[in-house]
Amino acid sequence: MSSPRPVIDGKYELVELAGEGGMASVWRAAVRGAAGFSRTVAIKKIKPEFRAIRNYTDMFIEEARVGSELAHPNIVQVYDFCADEQGSYYIVMEWVEGMDLGSFVKAYRDRGEHVPWPLVVAASIGTLRGLGAAHERRRPDGTLAPIVHRDVSPHNIMVATNGVVKLTDFGLARARDRVFSLTAPGTVKGKLAYLSPEVAMGGQATPLSDLFAMGAVLWESLTGERLFDGKSDLEVFKQIRQCLVRPLAPLRPDVPDELIAVIDGALAKEPDRRFGSAAAMIFMLAEVLKLAPPDADPQAGLGAAVAAVRQRLGVNRNPLDSDHVATWTWQAQQPSMASPTSPAKVLAEKGRFEAAAPTVPPPMEGHESIDVEFSKPDLTVEPLPLTTPKRKGP
Repeated sequence: MSSPRPVIDGKYELVELAGEGGMASVWRAAVRGAAGFSRTVAIKKIKPEFRAIRNYTDMFIEEARVGSELAHPNIVQVYDFCADEQGSYYIVMEWVEGMDLGSFVKAYRDRGEHVPWPLVVAASIGTLRGLGAAHERRRPDGTLAPIVHRDVSPHNIMVATNGVVKLTDFGLARARDRVFSLTAPGTVKGKLAYLSPEVAMGGQATPLSDLFAMGAVLWESLTGERLFDGKSDLEVFKQIRQCLVRPLAPLRPDVPDELIAVIDGALAKEPDRRFGSAAAMIFMLAEVLKLAPPDADPQAGLGAAVAAVRQRLGVNRNPLDSDHVATWTWQAQQPSMASPTSPAKVLAEKGRFEAAAPTVPPPMEGHESIDVEFSKPDLTVEPLPLTTPKRKGP
């Protein structure tokens, strides 16, 4: 006889473990109601070893707080926040039947293929709609109070089998109306590979730094490789500060020049040379989608592709694992000469976008994306554990 399933807060029945990250576990759960009503939800639980560390619990609470304030079709919705008798916190969220974008791209890469560019653009537009809702958040009195995600990455983008894209994991988010910061002065937090140059230089995270991360997601989703990669964290950090972006055209010759121009604009080193808003970037990507085959439905195609990948992998539940990113390596290729009238060149000459740096770094081994902290010690608070994992091997 099987033991009864755990029940949280008297109403959420834990069905199965859906995935684990460094700080939390995610469960597929069911909430029961009258007349046999049942609804599938996701429950995120902070791990016991982090429960007593205030900075981590603060970030977890922040994720629940921010998520509850953002009601948008392209953001994973937060339904409830509760605790058990042991003091463990739980976030009850919308369940997305699909997979994260990082796992989706990796499934193509493992077969030696690339994700069709219209599907990448469709996923990016959905993500940007969610980002735009966060960036354009307003207080009850109508004044603007942007929320900066600060952790935009392929594994925080969920793609459902119906093609709907939802942004998740606002644990590092910061609203402009907060009276305190969850990140100490001199500290850089977030996945290292998706930091913008200004944040890597110690600057403030802004909506424009989120758009830079979105450009990195676009670049990586098209190539199946890492935008910034190196033999050490320091090497990656230097690449980000210098904004050494490899040319995209040699890696994806089928991608329209118009899409390359959009990505170049998002990845401009100087924030004021990027798109001014998520809406502006959405508009340009929507124009690019007009170049897709006339009978194509990118959103429906995206959902069908996700369903096919899940079936091929034998995935019966969401492979949620935001802390383990695929190791992507690359081989240097001879860049092709751009057409003198290519949209990328025209836009760069008009000063709308900063052209990507032509410098191509030497081939390097890949490594996992990590959470990092660079800060001066504060002897007045409990010291935090180093979150950068030690590298294995020579």
